[in-house]
Amino acid sequence: MAKILKTLIRKTFLNTYDNLVSLDDPYYILDKLLRPHAVKGILDAGGSSGRVAKKLLRFFPDATAYVFEPNPEYKELLDDLASENDRIKPQFIALSDKSDTAELNITRNIGSTSLFQPNKQFTESHPNEAVLEKTVSISTKKLDNWVEENGNPTIELMKFDIQSGELSALKGAKKTLLSSTLVIYTEIFFNPMYEHGAIFSEIDLFLREFGFVLYNIYKPMSDDNGLLNQANAIFVQAEKISIKRGS
Repeated sequence: MAKILKTLIRKTFLNTYDNLVSLDDPYYILDKLLRPHAVKGILDAGGSSGRVAKKLLRFFPDATAYVFEPNPEYKELLDDLASENDRIKPQFIALSDKSDTAELNITRNIGSTSLFQPNKQFTESHPNEAVLEKTVSISTKKLDNWVEENGNPTIELMKFDIQSGELSALKGAKKTLLSSTLVIYTEIFFNPMYEHGAIFSEIDLFLREFGFVLYNIYKPMSDDNGLLNQANAIFVQAEKISIKRGS
């Protein structure tokens, strides 16, 4: 019993919103998983101001971060960041399952901006966050096409925070998933928050077709009624990433 309690305390912490949150920092987990491998390319989809890209580059000093951010409100910030750090390469397009144009739905809370519109559940539970402020026309690109057009860089680590657009982006990255990707760190939704947006089960089933398995889930969040809405997850390429299993 003592061992079980010790493990529970080490792994979890009850926060003020009654959510069970992993004490493990996912960035250190990414570092641990990828330490035996050469990480040359990092995909940061939904890069916003570049904060996450900068953090990841500190863990992987030989990598270049390709920061995909279609929201024009971040362009100046990312351009300035790239001028200071040549390992950060902003890409002002959205990743999707087709190379085309689309409407970007910019919400009152800029972090909820998505290619998909917030659904009724999201707008009712987060009225100050999910209100649609405006839409702008943007370019979308399949990652596989972008890779071919940019000298075929390897992408060992993928990070996604694109508000239910993760599955569409992954569908446009099938060749890259098979050729070089080892670990994926992504936002996941357990219940739909966007119209036609993907949920965790769909992402999980898709990635398993490419040899990826769920490693762990981080920072789960529930609504005021206790309904589990979202979290972050790490997926690993099972045949290429060695995972030590405890007793």
